[in-house]
Amino acid sequence: MLNVFNHWDPLQSCIVGRSYSPDFYNFVSDSSIRNKLCTIAEQTEEDLDNLSKQLQKFGVHVMRPSITDNYLDVLYGNKLLPAPLTPRDYTAVIDDKVFIPTPNALGLWNRSRGADWPLVPPQGITEYDEYSIENLYDHDHTWLAEVAEFATEHGNEVIYDADIDTAMVHRVGDTLYVGNWVRGDPWVTEKLRTMFPDKTVKLIETAGHLDGRMCIISDSLLITTPGLDVEDMFPDHEIYTVNWTVNRTFSDEKRRQLGKWWVPDQLTSPDFEDYISNYLSHWLGEIRESCFDVNLLIVNKNIVFCSSEDSGLFKALESHGITPHIVPFRHKLFWDGGLHCVTADLDRQ
Repeated sequence: MLNVFNHWDPLQSCIVGRSYSPDFYNFVSDSSIRNKLCTIAEQTEEDLDNLSKQLQKFGVHVMRPSITDNYLDVLYGNKLLPAPLTPRDYTAVIDDKVFIPTPNALGLWNRSRGADWPLVPPQGITEYDEYSIENLYDHDHTWLAEVAEFATEHGNEVIYDADIDTAMVHRVGDTLYVGNWVRGDPWVTEKLRTMFPDKTVKLIETAGHLDGRMCIISDSLLITTPGLDVEDMFPDHEIYTVNWTVNRTFSDEKRRQLGKWWVPDQLTSPDFEDYISNYLSHWLGEIRESCFDVNLLIVNKNIVFCSSEDSGLFKALESHGITPHIVPFRHKLFWDGGLHCVTADLDRQ
């Protein structure tokens, strides 16, 4: 059976996300904007393919989502659904329970309806119940049927629940550490206590994805972002606080200009920025809220994948017998996703 007990146990099987291919953007009439999107798409897939190959070198079975190249397949009203680039954000394996949202399209406003949602809205419909289709359809999760089948073949229980994901949950044996979106909100924490009565479930006030604020590397080392107060919760851990990539990489002036996303100067322009803002902003997060220096992918207790070099972090890792491997992800500040985000563990030995 698929099983994840500690998230530093040897990784056996995982999902690596996928972005739309350059051909997907053929509908964009402005050639300059289209070429920039195609460049980002091409480089993103190059990096994801390299990530897959690096994992396979360590014997990891890699699953990649199947997605369309035709924009009409994911067009609802005037909204294009994002590609399944960050599977960590909506999947989880905790012990032998596999959590995924319904394999049909996910209803943004009423997730509890689960499999009641249609595979696609009926032709020409603009509303489903009292909600507009544009608001209802946030992601196309049809590809997750492959994950459900894979889990079932291994004898696992599949639980359709859109609230449980490992961007928000760190699995450390009999303890689950859980982040939250709103300070003081214990909703997912309480749900997990019900589902796993034999585990201790601890809430960490993150006001965002837990994996954008900290990473429990081992039973002796914790990597955190500045301002996260968890010393009392981890008295036996060395705690290393990173200096955010954005702070190291950009000048004070450039940091003030950063918005939801960033790409190198040669890939942007006022017209490109307007296009993203008007049509694709719902694909992206807020890079000022995420720290990709803690968004590390643990391959096993001795190997960690990092998307960029940090000499201080690397020394901390090496002092605990952990070797960092740099696996670049060039457009993490565009997609608002690091190596942990774009993967999802299915099985750890």
